[in-house]
Amino acid sequence: MAIMDEVRQLAQSGRANEAIRLVEERAAGGDAEAMLILANWRLWGMYGPKNLDQCHQLLKRSAEGGSSEAAMLRATLINNGTGCRPDPAAARGILEQWRAIVPGAADQLGLLDEMPPTQANSWSEKLLSDDPPIRMIERLFTADECDYVLRIAEPELRPSMIIDEATGRPRPHPVRTSSSMNFGPSEEDLVIHALNLRIAAVTGTDPAAGEPLHILRYTPGQEFRPHVDAIAGAPNQRQWTAITYLNEEFAGGETDFPDVGLRVVGRKGDCLLFRNTTEAGDPHPRARHAGLPVSSGMKWVASRWIRQHPYEPEIAGGY
Repeated sequence: MAIMDEVRQLAQSGRANEAIRLVEERAAGGDAEAMLILANWRLWGMYGPKNLDQCHQLLKRSAEGGSSEAAMLRATLINNGTGCRPDPAAARGILEQWRAIVPGAADQLGLLDEMPPTQANSWSEKLLSDDPPIRMIERLFTADECDYVLRIAEPELRPSMIIDEATGRPRPHPVRTSSSMNFGPSEEDLVIHALNLRIAAVTGTDPAAGEPLHILRYTPGQEFRPHVDAIAGAPNQRQWTAITYLNEEFAGGETDFPDVGLRVVGRKGDCLLFRNTTEAGDPHPRARHAGLPVSSGMKWVASRWIRQHPYEPEIAGGY
């Protein structure tokens, strides 16, 4: 029986402490799967304190023991600088080591080799509104990049939820009827990280100010009702929103700015960029927008909310 199956059985029978001891003992004995499990616990602060140094040590040992999953996660964290100084060259070196064994490593390397230079003036754009500033950046992502994001996001999709302040429990999102996921630090692989850097370059913003890339899928009838992206009272406000369209095989689903009189939908790879705040930093009174209901097909978008200052998501607390 694999250790993860043993851990689940112990936890489901109310013997969580035994499950924790089992993982710790097996990890100490050099079991690669146990070291990977324990590394994830230390990354997320589960069943013990968060310890990113220990997480990296465990991932290295687990990869040396043959765990491709540990190697890929280690490359991701080294590249985006979670718990260490960012080292893209070392991260790429790990992918090269596993290229022939792990399809995901080969996929990332292939896309990275084909990426255009990350320069703000590499893409054409259309100004759609002066107040608030709204513009469409054309073909910011390539078709292959869009397909990659969609492919790795789809297995992680969950119904869009919020945390109920009264109960502390998740409940359906009141205005967004979609499925979604986030590319947090452990999911922001080398390709996703490069795309985030591209969004920062074309928007002229600090890459560290962006929230994790957020993927949304809308099926027929689903929508994002009128709302603002600015957060009331936030000391580090969401200054910009960048929405990249990942596909074209849908009807309806336009992004609507009712106070501007603008409805728009992008082509695959186009990025809709708009400002959520005034120059003074207050929520912009005309930045209210909606994702209109999809009438057929499925609409996929990648959203990145860009703060005024560097933003650090709390790994253990979600995004």
